[in-house]
Amino acid sequence: MSKLGTLKYRLMQEKREESKEFGKWYARAVQDRVVEFDDFVEHIAHHNSTFSRGTVNGVMMDALDCLKELVLDGKSVRLADLGLFSVGINTKPASTPKTFTVDKNVAGVHLNVRNTKTWSNAELRKLCKISELEKNDVVKE
Repeated sequence: MSKLGTLKYRLMQEKREESKEFGKWYARAVQDRVVEFDDFVEHIAHHNSTFSRGTVNGVMMDALDCLKELVLDGKSVRLADLGLFSVGINTKPASTPKTFTVDKNVAGVHLNVRNTKTWSNAELRKLCKISELEKNDVVKE
């Protein structure tokens, strides 16, 4: 079982006048920093691992290459309890099937990650304390 984490949020006001929620406040999750790939590898190498930083880096790079290859080939890849990875597309509507073209109607491609049983929304909620990001906190990239 992993330790309890802290999910931080900022309060945001709905500014779109056409929204039925105009003027209301809601929380938006924020991250207080980005952990770069090399830092993640370092973390793994020093976190209950018998493998060196170089070994972890090599395995992770090969895993990422294979994941990319498989999802771009139209496959879904389940990485144990982490999630199910696949590719999705954003499209614009066409009047008829015959007028639909990739160049005109496909607006973008994105990576989908669906969570699993141990990473379900309910389980994630149990594993994190939720607190507001202090005004003085700076988000580091």
